[in-house]
Amino acid sequence: MKTVQCTFRLPSEVVDLIDKQAGKTRTDKLLNLLGYGCNQTDYSAIEKRIKAVESRLSALECTKKVNVKRENNSSPNQQRALEVKARLFSALDELKSRDEIPLYRGKPSITKLKEVTGIDRGTISKYINEWLEM
Repeated sequence: MKTVQCTFRLPSEVVDLIDKQAGKTRTDKLLNLLGYGCNQTDYSAIEKRIKAVESRLSALECTKKVNVKRENNSSPNQQRALEVKARLFSALDELKSRDEIPLYRGKPSITKLKEVTGIDRGTISKYINEWLEM
């Protein structure tokens, strides 16, 4: 059997678990953890177990990447958009409560709303229908 050095990035919990095992080197400790002593002569079983561990680790890495992406789904641009949307809706609600929504041909005037709220016309156009449906 040829000896090859491999480098793996493992979570600290896995490294701690390996280090707690009996043995001089990390390889011996890992073999002990996998259920094989340091003096194992038939390495084919060990290779099978290592491949199984590698596949489990890669599956864990894939799920962690997916979870990280899901947690970080709100970019700064999305945050600003939500803040402006909330500001627009509150301004529209306030104007509606005072019955001062500027109308043009029976619909809210985007240009006049821009003057009153200070929010650009594109943003008002984007969210006005959603507010009207509420």
